[in-house]
Formats: sequence, structure tokens, C-alpha cells
Amino acid sequence: MTYTLFCFKIRLPVIAYLREFGGKNLPWTEGTGSMGVVDEVKERIDIVDLISQYVPLKKAGRNFKALCPFHTEKTPSFYVFPHTQTWHCFGCNAGGDVFSFIMKKENMDFREALRFLAAKAGVELEKKPPEEIERVKVLRKVLSVAADYYHRLLTDPEKGAKARAYLEKRGIRPETAEVFRLGYALDEWHNLEKYMTGLGYKREILLEAGLLIQREDGSGVYDRFRGRLIIPIRDEQGRVVGFGARTLDPEGAPKYINSPATPLFDKGRLLFGLDMAKESIRTQDMAIIVEGYMDVIQAHQMGFRNVVASMGTALTETQLRKLARYTKRFALALDPDVAGSEATIRALQLAEEALDKEAEPFIDPRGMLRFEERLKAEFFIISLPSGYDPDALIRESPERWEERVENALPMVDFYINVITQKFDLNSPRGKAEAVRTVIPIIQGIPGEIERDHYIHKLARLVKVDEMAIRREMLSLRRRKSRPRAKPTPSKEKAPAFGLEEYVLAQVLQHPHLLELIEDQMRALAIPPLDEADFAEVENRVLFGAWKASLDKGISQLEAFVDTLDPLLQERVHFIMEKARNSPPVPLEKLEQEVLNCALRLRGINLHRYLQEIRFLQEEAQERGDQEGVAHYLDLVKSQVEELATVHRALAQCSGEKARAV
Repeated sequence: MTYTLFCFKIRLPVIAYLREFGGKNLPWTEGTGSMGVVDEVKERIDIVDLISQYVPLKKAGRNFKALCPFHTEKTPSFYVFPHTQTWHCFGCNAGGDVFSFIMKKENMDFREALRFLAAKAGVELEKKPPEEIERVKVLRKVLSVAADYYHRLLTDPEKGAKARAYLEKRGIRPETAEVFRLGYALDEWHNLEKYMTGLGYKREILLEAGLLIQREDGSGVYDRFRGRLIIPIRDEQGRVVGFGARTLDPEGAPKYINSPATPLFDKGRLLFGLDMAKESIRTQDMAIIVEGYMDVIQAHQMGFRNVVASMGTALTETQLRKLARYTKRFALALDPDVAGSEATIRALQLAEEALDKEAEPFIDPRGMLRFEERLKAEFFIISLPSGYDPDALIRESPERWEERVENALPMVDFYINVITQKFDLNSPRGKAEAVRTVIPIIQGIPGEIERDHYIHKLARLVKVDEMAIRREMLSLRRRKSRPRAKPTPSKEKAPAFGLEEYVLAQVLQHPHLLELIEDQMRALAIPPLDEADFAEVENRVLFGAWKASLDKGISQLEAFVDTLDPLLQERVHFIMEKARNSPPVPLEKLEQEVLNCALRLRGINLHRYLQEIRFLQEEAQERGDQEGVAHYLDLVKSQVEELATVHRALAQCSGEKARAV
């Protein structure tokens, strides 16, 4: 079987698997407040740097390989994957992240590994005081209550009439206002203050939430939002963190005001509409980025649900990284004027710096093999008609908007169009500036034929010889340093309550389930659940510790939790609290439910493993290493067979569940 046949015959089951394992919206997938420290450590430590301190790593395409430090071998089977920040040994089947490596190599428990890695990363392990955690909970509650109050005022037959008339004029239907929980703030100085204090909330917390403003002379407070349409701004998990407010007075200024910066609200870290758009972004494999609230609301109303807004600010690195969790394809729909073009260029330059890149081999003029970084993302520019923003265009003609999206310009074409307006292409200096502006973008294009097309196009545009542009590109290659950029620490990542956490919650609450599902998996010819099936380090450690505890005869959850490190205790409390708030499953159906979830976990783990093997096989193919290709193909075949077994077991479980219902 050739490699080409492998691409078609082996990868198709993985695509089918993704539809089966990745396309389900589970009722327990919402997140919660940030735990922070583990994620921050992982973001600050580069796995290649860490592991290379223990074993000599050798570059193998995009990855690194070495003799495994955990078992004796003559041929390297230990691989490190920089793009996923993971490692895996295909000899002893061990693998994981930086925590797993240190725990195994240094024989440390989780707390010891955390202290060790935090010291390396320069991360403080101070635990947030309980009063601070409680204060954040109160802030969330205050904002949620205020949002509900504003929404009730909008729907009030008399009080909300003016705001509803405005929405009708803007083409926003009542059901859309309900979905976005739009609201109205009365044109009064103390309306919200009286309502919230009447419920028992102190002015201090209302000020901290950004709902009130302190008078400059200190004599009192007043409502921040008055006589305005209220637009709740939610985080990725759908929790209200602040508000945008639009004046209803045609002469009113400013047109929009927002909540101030608070412990929960930071405009640079938020994207309006992401909580409702993220699934569409993932399924359509594209995020459309606009500027305003109304652009997003109108787009979603008309069925274009992969649209989010940067809320009028310049696009930030954090916002781009958030979107990159769901897609690597972005379309910018910003103002069509000169300022809008400049903002688009800044956004594209930011993307070049912020988003991940991959190394692509090329042969230099001396015949030496080199590697060049290519941006692991595609950018398109949606060209808007003069005088239109997305809201206006969609209102007037959804078909024209759809056509504009379909005909969005690739990033290089946009750059080339802009330079014709920005630089004097009749002067030598203007030509040089134009070339220097565009060639970094051309170099980021992965395909050689496509790169050649744009080099030719640029040469014709600036009227210079193609070889001059190629020499400039070669000069840029020499100047650019290519070390892997350390990821910028980010504190917005929230611990999810997903499949891993759900399975953990159930086996922690019902210890007998673990033995039952392990027996059932064996009966289905599938190895039982183990630590490697859990991607998150805390979950992996907890599962292993719980199994060890059960083996020792300790099945009381309270006694088990008392033996854990405080960070893991927090994790257990979080998991159990979220489980209690999840939709209940009758006990007679719980065993089947947990087995189903355990099988999905195994499927996800197999898919991760298949991805790693695929990368290695592609690199072996590029090197002409046919023996390596054959070896990895055997591995792929065995994993696909196991994946098919899991798939059949899931189908069988689903059938039994349907018959039971």
C-alpha cells in the first residue's frame, strides 16, 4: 500500500470518528472560574526545552526524537511534539505532558511536580484567599441579576417601549432580543441602584461590578447606564461579565459606553458573541470577525452564526488565541475606509506574531535543506461596499453578505491591493517599501506554486524583476531568527466540566461503577480505562489515585480526599459541585451512561495517538524512510482497528439504550 492510498483509506475512519466523538453537545460541558496555576505553568514551560535537559533530542521534521528514558532500546521510539506540547514513547506506550514527564522521570507526586515546574516557570503557587473566590462569585451573581432586570424593563409594555421601537427600526426581532437577553436602562439616576440595594446587594459590590459610578466629590453614587439599550457581554461559557450600552438619543454621545475594567471584564480578552458562535465556528471551520455588537446580533438573527465582534477595539493576541481553539481560518470584516484597512493590516501583523507556526523544509541556493516558519492559519478579508457595515449589509441583503463572504480576499491579495493605495509605486523607495511589506506574507504561504504566483503578481505590480524579489525574500530568511516563541501566559482559561470530569465524578460518587465498566470493556475486547485516557494532568492523577485507593479497600470519598494535595482537593470539589448541578441520570441507566462516556474517552485518546503517528509517518515519507513509513502504517492499522472496535461498542451501547427507552 502506498502512502497516497494511506491518506484515503486510513484517514477516512478518523473523519467518521470525529463526527461521532466530536459532534456531540453534552449537557455537562460548561466551564467555571479559572484555577489558573497548572495552565499557567504549562503555558510558560516549553516541553522541548524541559525534556532536552534529561535526554538528547534530535530534530525529526516538526518534532523531536530520542532513546526512551523509561525503557531500554536501541532505536529511538520516544517522540516530543512541540505543537501539542506532549510526548509519547511508541515502545513502552508512555506519554503525556510536562507534568507526566517530570512525575515519571523524577518519581514525584503531583504536588512535588507542580512545585518543581512552577519554580522553573516563575509561577507563584499562592492560593487565592477564600474571600476573594467568594467575591468573584458575588460579582457574577450581581451581573446576572442586573442583566435579568434590564431585560424585564425592555419587555415592560410601557417602560421599554422606546427601546423596543429602536430595535424594530434596526430590524431586530423580539425573539432575537430574547436570545441575546437585550435590555433597557431607564433614564433615571438611581433606578438600578434602588433595585439592587433593595435585594440586599451593597453599593460597594455594585461599584466593583461597574454598575454604579462614584461621584467625584464622594457625595454618593449613581447608575452608570441610563436611557440606553443594554447589551449583556458574556464570556466563553455564557456568563455575563459586563455590558455594552447604546444611546437611544439620535444626538446622544457617546453612542456606545461599556462596563469599566473589573475583575471579570477586560475588553481585550473578550469576544462578543463567542459563547453562541463557537460551535458554528468549529463546524464551519471559519470565524468571521466584525467590530460592533449590532453586526453580530444581526448576523446571528439571519443565520450567520460564526460571527463574533472585537467590540470596537483593535484585535488582541488573547482574542486571536481564543478563536484559534475552534478554527485556523479567519475572515475580517472591518470598515472599508483607509482607517479600516490600516486596522486590518495591524490585525494581520498581530496574527503573524501571536498564532502558532509550523516549520516547512526548503532547499536554499547552495542545495542545503533549511526550515522556514509558515503561519498555521488562513486569513481572508471581507470587502464591504462603501458606506456599509456588516449590520447594514445583512439587513438590506443577506444574499449580498453571503456573496461577500464567499468571495473574501486571501490575505496576500488584500495586502497587494492596499499597497497600490499606500505606496508611490513610481518611486524606487515606494517600490522597496511595498516589496518589504508584502514578502513576509508571501513567505507564509505553504504551497510553492501559490507563492510563485504571488511573487509574479507583485513583480508585475511594482515593475521590478522577479529575481530581485526572490533575493529580498532570501535576505529576509537569513535575517529572521527561528526559535520557538514562548507562549504568552494567559489566565483566562477556565477548567472545563467535560467528558473526563463527568466520568471522574461518577466513579468517585459510585465506586462500584469503575469495576463494572472495566469488566464490560474487557467483555467488548477493549482494554479497561486507565490514566492515559485522561488528557488533563489533574484528572489523570486523580483517576490513578482513586484506583489505587480502591485497590487498598478505601472507597469512602471523604477519606480519599483527605489524602490528596490541596490543589487536587479543589479539583475534586469543583468536579463534584458541577456534577450535582448537572442533569440527573436515573441509577438504573447510569451504568450504561458511564460506559458510553468511557468508550468516548478511549476514542478521543486513540484519536490523539493516531494524530501523533500520522505526523511521524508524513515526516518519514518526506525523508524517504520507507521502513519508517511501513512501521508507522502498522501502528496506524492497529489503532484504527481498536478505534473501529470502540466505534462498534458505542453503536451497540446506543442500540441497547434506545431499546431500553
